[in-house]
Order: sequence, then structure tokens, then C-alpha cells
Amino acid sequence: MAFSALGRSYVVPYAVWDDPRQDAAHTGWLRDAMHRVEPLGTGHYIAETDLTAAPSRARRSFTADDWQRLTSLRGRYDPDGVFRSYLTPDEAAADPSAP
Repeated sequence: MAFSALGRSYVVPYAVWDDPRQDAAHTGWLRDAMHRVEPLGTGHYIAETDLTAAPSRARRSFTADDWQRLTSLRGRYDPDGVFRSYLTPDEAAADPSAP
């Protein structure tokens, strides 16, 4: 895996379970754990970001300049928003079941 960390530390808790009936319980404790350790890290990897827990994480996945460039490019090449983007926090917040 290749990615650029924005800081000196990378904190990434994971959880794996088999029973879909346990989704709420396991997602809950995982998000709680992430909330507790997040101050210890300085960034995160966008492909592992839980946008339904914190839609602002999409923006925080990039430097301010890179986010502005991404926003500008999307506005230029997809001004009508035809292509849904998981990087758009408002869309992630509006439809948490979307891929």
C-alpha cells in the first residue's frame, strides 16, 4: 500500500466479524475506539475512512491545497454532479448506505 501520511503517526483500528446482526455493536465500539485514539494520529488513509461516522474526514484526508484542487477539478469535469463521489462529505452524510 502506498500513501502519503500528513504527519508522523498513523492510527488505524480495525474490526472484523462474521454475523451481520452484530454490525451495530461492533461498529459502535470501533467508532468509539477510533474517537479515543484519533488525537494520537495526524492523518488517515482515505480508502479506510468511515465517512458515515464523520463525513468531514473526506476533506481531512487531503491537504487544504489538494482538497481545493480536487474540488476545482470535479467542478470543471463534472459540473452537474453526474458522477457520485465518495469524497464528497455531503453525499456521504446524505446516503450512508452508498458505496
